[in-house]
Amino acid sequence: MTIPWRVRAGAWMGRRIEDDLDARMETTLTAVAEQALRGGTRAGLEALLKASLRLTGATGAALYEGRLCVMKVGNVPARRAQATDKKKRPSVLEVWPAPLTTSQRSVVARFSAFAPALLAAHAREVAQGARQARLLEAKLRLERTVMAQDKRRSRASHDLRTPLMVIKGYVDMMLKGTGGPLSAQAQRYLERIAKVSADQKDLIDRRLSPPVPGLEDLRPVLEHAFAPVKGRATPTLTLPGERTVPVRGTRADWELLARTLAKGTAGAVAVDVHLGPALEASQWLLRVQACPGAALTARTQAVLQQLAGRLGGTLAVAVEPRLEITLLLPGDDAFPVPAHR
Repeated sequence: MTIPWRVRAGAWMGRRIEDDLDARMETTLTAVAEQALRGGTRAGLEALLKASLRLTGATGAALYEGRLCVMKVGNVPARRAQATDKKKRPSVLEVWPAPLTTSQRSVVARFSAFAPALLAAHAREVAQGARQARLLEAKLRLERTVMAQDKRRSRASHDLRTPLMVIKGYVDMMLKGTGGPLSAQAQRYLERIAKVSADQKDLIDRRLSPPVPGLEDLRPVLEHAFAPVKGRATPTLTLPGERTVPVRGTRADWELLARTLAKGTAGAVAVDVHLGPALEASQWLLRVQACPGAALTARTQAVLQQLAGRLGGTLAVAVEPRLEITLLLPGDDAFPVPAHR
């Protein structure tokens, strides 16, 4: 039996040639992985191809995904060597000329097993880059839209306030008697015009003033969620007399909270919704009572608990003697909650 040359060479050197080659391949793959981590997956793929040329002595190498060439280094022919054999599964890594020795085939096989991980990471990197580009484009588009809306709001505010201020100035002049004495009927007309002008100014200020970021008014959200619906008891809403109830959080979360409360008490005969200052300063108290007191489902209560925690509040649910849902919600520091009476 003839002793293989690797065994003879390893005996003279004191180690196996295969062990030395395996160690070099593992060291090379570790270096390729570090290169991909530091410089990106494309740099890692290029390092893998150059390492395959160095370890196999080939003049060209290419990486493929199916029949698509992802990257190539060196002298690569125009057509794949395996393209003619349709039954054979195409290789991920190919080198030219084809490997002849066992060690060369071992390097190609080991690198081919490692290449799919790099290709998958490269695909994710490309997808993330495309997603980032789409998000950036959407962000720029939204910024342009907001700027255009601000300009339109500013022009609308100017166009509405200018004639209103003219009317207000003329009415003030007439009420001060600049144009002579007024009859009682003219006095009433002018006072009514002055009142309507003031109301119109307040309406313009509310509708066209820039919104305060991070603030939401809770009153219209509750009024919309507990609006009268045919076939269901009309809820009784007790809301503060203030113009707004400012709270922190996104409008979508507040609307989902109000809809969940309304849906959870939809089957009750009578529903009472109370919103007002809590005993503790800087908090609002939202209490929903339903009679008869049917218990909330576990899913509904879990959704309410999650929303209350997300909005910075606390939730308490009582079933006896009737269903009572109590939420303590934080107000906004810029608009203090009125003292509890």
